[in-house]
Amino acid sequence: MICKIGEKIRTLRLQKAMTQEQLAERLGISYQSVSRWENGVTYPDIEFLPTIAKLFSVSTDYLLGQNEDEKKKEIRKGINSISEMDIKNLDMLIELIRVCRREQDNGEYFRDICYSLRYSSLHQNSAVLEELRKSKEIFFDTCSDAAIRSEALGYYACLEEEHHIKGLLDRYASHYATDRDYLLKERYLFRDEFERFETSRQRYLHKQIAYLIDGDISLWRDSSKAMEAEYTLFENNAKLALLHSMCQESPTEENPITCGNAPDVFAVQRIYIGMRQVCAYAYLGENAKAYAVLNDIIQLIEQLLTMPDGSKLRSTSPALDILEVTIKANKNGDSSRCGKYLLYTLENGEQEMFGEIFPQSELECLTTAEYARWGWLHQLRKEERFLELIERLSKTIK
Repeated sequence: MICKIGEKIRTLRLQKAMTQEQLAERLGISYQSVSRWENGVTYPDIEFLPTIAKLFSVSTDYLLGQNEDEKKKEIRKGINSISEMDIKNLDMLIELIRVCRREQDNGEYFRDICYSLRYSSLHQNSAVLEELRKSKEIFFDTCSDAAIRSEALGYYACLEEEHHIKGLLDRYASHYATDRDYLLKERYLFRDEFERFETSRQRYLHKQIAYLIDGDISLWRDSSKAMEAEYTLFENNAKLALLHSMCQESPTEENPITCGNAPDVFAVQRIYIGMRQVCAYAYLGENAKAYAVLNDIIQLIEQLLTMPDGSKLRSTSPALDILEVTIKANKNGDSSRCGKYLLYTLENGEQEMFGEIFPQSELECLTTAEYARWGWLHQLRKEERFLELIERLSKTIK
């Protein structure tokens, strides 16, 4: 099987544009030895094989002539049998993980091992997890396929021990997108931790709905993408209808945004929907509706900013019956901020920011900004009633 090793060394050397002398110098031998290998007179000592393989970025199996397709079939066969492995197969499994770590295959081996391990009784074995951690570092450093990385992270997060999970998510998952909560809910479901699963599931759902309601901020900020006022109004009415239906509430003329209810977990989203509504109504000349919305969101902001630090907000939606967000004051003294945030309390007791309650910059947009849809307020800003409401809002924020 090794009779062609010299030919492979010659081919690899020429591909690297390397002379026999240069290769010999790298290996610490004479160029005559290299010449004899390439001419099939002698073969390299086995101690040189790992160094040669590393130098040319190939496997020792390749140098020795093992068929790559056959090798991949054997690895696949091993991965497919993981779900049936038990403690008697521990050494076999660990060796398989090590082989896959050397071969990589653009990360597919690591992903598929993690997937199959979830169905094996060895998925919590400490020796197996230690080998996976070594593979994980190489995997995330070398795998360039975003889909494979995402799938592997999801499967691996189900397997990792509790005291390692925070470090894993901090390093590889998004902090403020839904990736982190999606991974956690899948992990808790896999581990039959149903109370923690439900908490993370509701937080994940809350973020998804909040994102859906907020929409594409670029459409609001970028004047080059600004839609017509009628469409803006339609879009936001549709979002409000979804929110009101989910929270089992009915809007009134006086309270078109909050429905007269106490602040809830969607308070920030209600404020921003309301601001868009005010702009659209003002542009369309429906000032009475614009003032009703503006008054409603100012009342909401006043309630939020006067609530004590540590107050809890909840939802009337049955789909979010255990979700809570906490109001917390900003202690950093940044004058451009409003000083109040909404936070989640995570399963490990730590807190994660969900949203900020109407920062000072938004007041400036309402009163002076002319870009994008803020310019739709131009006529309304001349009216005394508008100025009175803004003054009231300004006093609340300051």
